[in-house]
Amino acid sequence: MPSLWAFWQRVPSDWWWDVLDILVVAYLTYRALLFFQGTRAQTLLKGLLVFLVLAGIVTVLPLRVSGLVVSRIVPLAFIAIVIIFHPELRMGLERLGRGAFLGGVYRSLEVEETAHVISEVVSAVERLVAQHTGALMALQRDTGLADVTRTGTPVAARVSAELLCTIFTPPGPLHDGGVVINGNVIVAASCAFPHSDKPNLPVTGMRHRAAVGLSERTDAVCVVVSEETATVSLSVDGGLIRDLERVELTEHLLRLFEARSTLAGQLLGRP
Repeated sequence: MPSLWAFWQRVPSDWWWDVLDILVVAYLTYRALLFFQGTRAQTLLKGLLVFLVLAGIVTVLPLRVSGLVVSRIVPLAFIAIVIIFHPELRMGLERLGRGAFLGGVYRSLEVEETAHVISEVVSAVERLVAQHTGALMALQRDTGLADVTRTGTPVAARVSAELLCTIFTPPGPLHDGGVVINGNVIVAASCAFPHSDKPNLPVTGMRHRAAVGLSERTDAVCVVVSEETATVSLSVDGGLIRDLERVELTEHLLRLFEARSTLAGQLLGRP
């Protein structure tokens, strides 16, 4: 017991700050690894780790020439990291910024209006699936999509299932590309979405890659209808949920846009 008390007396009184510091660093490291998982940056990080290990070995050993080379390269490596990881760093800062702001356009709508928009989108998806017609829709949340809408054709019309089906039905001039919905308005059609560079994405369709690519860079919710398989997928935060039925798609959209009301319950077939 005396030895334990002596050990406790040698522990600094502010030890819990050190514990908190370690936990914060561990959590941030864990989140960073999750963020880079499944991207090109994951492979680059492994290469960077190997380089740092080799640099440490060269520094310890009496290798003058190698040590000189490493001492010149290491300062430049920090600049190279910023250049190489520019897309990932930009994506991370955008997500960090989105977390600091309060609700966006959709959250400012009345609950019934949001549920109505979701109902129209789901109805359009059902019709497009029945026709084996491909579609790509992005429902805007906090992050503005002006860069995306500039690539398409302005529509500025109220969301309706009929209009969405008309847009995506070929050989219409706007069927190729994606639709951007902001609030209860179809802002633009035939838009070019940024494609995902994920090497292990479980789909090869360009619409799915475009949906994942946009959801990686923004907080938009993307709905995809596959022309080949007549299946529905949902992409949010860089992930992809596949083979959704009507009820599942409706539940996901209601949850993502926090539309809880009597009308929302009716959309799910509940009283």
